[in-house]
Amino acid sequence: MAHRDKSFTVNIIPHDATRSRREWIISGRKLVVFRFLTVLFLLALLASAVVLFTGTAELTKTAELRERNNLLTDSLATARELNRRLDIIELELQEIRDTRTVIENLATAGVSEENTE
Repeated sequence: MAHRDKSFTVNIIPHDATRSRREWIISGRKLVVFRFLTVLFLLALLASAVVLFTGTAELTKTAELRERNNLLTDSLATARELNRRLDIIELELQEIRDTRTVIENLATAGVSEENTE
C-alpha cells in the first residue's frame, strides 16, 4: 500500500493564457493551521445561521420586552372590544330613554285631555 501524502494543494488557474498559474502546497504546520481556521470559519457560519433562524430577539434581552409588548397589545385589543360593547349599550339605552320619553309624552297628553273634559 502506498503512503498517502497529507498535504493540501491550492491551484489558481487563470482564464487568461498570458498570466501564470499559481500553486500552493499546504502541508505540515500550515495544514494544521489551515484546518483550524476552516473549523473556526464553519463554526462562525453555523452560529450566524442559528442567529438568523431563531431570531436575534431570542438571544438578547429584547425577548422580555417583546413579550411585555405582546401582553399590552392583547390588553389593548380587549379594552377596545369592551369600549365598543359599551358604546353599543349606550346607544341601546339612549333608544330606551327616547322611547320612554315618547311614552310619557303620550301618557301625559292623554291625561291632560281627560282632565279638560
